[in-house]
Amino acid sequence: MQRSELLAVTKRVLDCLETDSLETAGKIRREPATVFTDPKRFAAERAMLRRVPHVVGWAGEVRSPGDYTTKDVDGTAVLIVRDDSGTLRAFVNACTHRGGRVASDCGHALRFTCGYHAWSFKTDGTLAGIPSKEMFSGVDQTALGLRALPISERGGLLTVGLDSAVDVDGVLDTVIDHLSGFDFADYEHVETRTLRVSANWKLAVDVNFEGYHFAHLHRKSLFPILTNNSVFDTFGSHCRWVFPLRTIRELRQLPEDEWPERFNGGVVYGLFPSCILLESDVSATMIRVYPGAIPGEAVVHVSEAALTPITDEAVREARTFALDITCAVLRDEDFPAAEQCQHGVEQALSHVIIGRNEPLVQHWHDRWQAEVSLQDA
Repeated sequence: MQRSELLAVTKRVLDCLETDSLETAGKIRREPATVFTDPKRFAAERAMLRRVPHVVGWAGEVRSPGDYTTKDVDGTAVLIVRDDSGTLRAFVNACTHRGGRVASDCGHALRFTCGYHAWSFKTDGTLAGIPSKEMFSGVDQTALGLRALPISERGGLLTVGLDSAVDVDGVLDTVIDHLSGFDFADYEHVETRTLRVSANWKLAVDVNFEGYHFAHLHRKSLFPILTNNSVFDTFGSHCRWVFPLRTIRELRQLPEDEWPERFNGGVVYGLFPSCILLESDVSATMIRVYPGAIPGEAVVHVSEAALTPITDEAVREARTFALDITCAVLRDEDFPAAEQCQHGVEQALSHVIIGRNEPLVQHWHDRWQAEVSLQDA
């Protein structure tokens, strides 16, 4: 957020604290339980996820020529690299010989080499070398480059499409101004961990966008330090949820020009269809949620970043510790609750109720439904 927007959001939160309230939706929403269980709905969502862009990382992960990172994007292995000329590129991470991976994790490389038969590729994706090349005479080797995917870099965020027809260029138009002020192009990736959840992927997203459960589910972990006196905004399909640390009350004693440069609490952006950015005054986390093999399974990738390039190992250790905490809360509190909800909708409920105090859960389900319905139009 720009400084003016940060001040305005902070004032809204302070107003909610004074009245012990939060910003709410105008009405409740009832969602059929089948949206979490029905195989046909699940298949429609999987199809939707193949035709929309996905935010998958920070531009700081591929800052210089030769820098690369790998991502699992809804089950597709993706390689993102800044080629020798500085052009950002994305490919399916699969050798064009037999499909083996040509890269893993992240780092810097001049070539990408498959560990199976050692076919190698340049940073622009073209085929560079084949052992025993004479054994492949008659094959047009110029057509055997890595399969390219659409990719864009906007506001320091990396967005990819899983099909060549996906338009990735304008996906952040409605939210980009509200993301300014975050130096995503300077963020340095620390570590990514993958969590598997026995719940529908939408339930795994929902837990990140309401504080109704703070006083109960997070009674000992988060609730002692933060409150649900939260505010929200929507930006087309995207959204923002802001909730404060209890210490934010102290800002009332300071002139506005002495308020901190980052919000005194959590700022959570939801980037459609399932990317979650958690920003605080000291840390940055990206959570990417995708369906598993069946409606009642989800795959969640949790990535931690340092706000500036890491020059001190103590900074890396601090960010790793922060990731430990985030994963512990998700693994031990949020996701077990989501799994219980999945069991409930499978066994007992005809519908779920999303309250007025859960406005962004309503927003997400509205946007998912709208996008899935486009397929049936």
